[in-house]
Amino acid sequence: MDKCLTFLGRGSAFTSEHNSAFFTDGAELVLIDCPMSSFDKLRRLGADNIAGISGAELTVIVTHTHGDHVGGIPMLIHYAYHVLKRGVTVIAPSDEVAADLRFLIDRLEGCSPDAYELLTADKAGRPWLLGVVPTSHSPSLEGRCFGYRLRVNGKNVVYTGDTSSVDPFLPYLEPGTYFYSEVSLHRTPVHIYIDDLLAKTAGLDIKLFLMHLDDAEKTAEAIRSSSAELAPLYE
Repeated sequence: MDKCLTFLGRGSAFTSEHNSAFFTDGAELVLIDCPMSSFDKLRRLGADNIAGISGAELTVIVTHTHGDHVGGIPMLIHYAYHVLKRGVTVIAPSDEVAADLRFLIDRLEGCSPDAYELLTADKAGRPWLLGVVPTSHSPSLEGRCFGYRLRVNGKNVVYTGDTSSVDPFLPYLEPGTYFYSEVSLHRTPVHIYIDDLLAKTAGLDIKLFLMHLDDAEKTAEAIRSSSAELAPLYE
């Protein structure tokens, strides 16, 4: 199965490598969320090596503000500015999330205002960014959790971020869509239970990749008889 996105980590909050995907568009390396584990990989392996682009422009699009999704963004901004000598663009899905990120980056982490640009998705002007999808995840972040619709390598991509339901994303799963969905082996009020996800996407002409995994081995076993795959990791 072909892929559009590659993952620096695909684990849920209490795993060693948190969920974060990336793709390239021209000279731009685009991260979907940036936990500290992903920042560490970018630092150790080299952002340009991962991107395959010398002097890659660095962009992070944010799904929501839990630490396992945004914890590495300020460090990436500091590192890019002081070591790589380049800025970082951060794209928030809404004005409210942008205000929360501004507080984190400016007030708490003290990043230089010259080191980054913070934009909302509707004003980002990126041709690969088709839109955001509001969803529900944690009650304490109600109204501030989103997925994304993207165009990557000519493919329609839908990315859930963390969500308690697949329903907000179903209208966008047109034939041929690459659907990257979070999933849980356990039924909880904040994540998609794997049996529910497989049932609601059965029969759709899509490519389904599973991410934000609580146990990769057990998830692989659970999807053995389906067409779903685990999201591909960066090697």
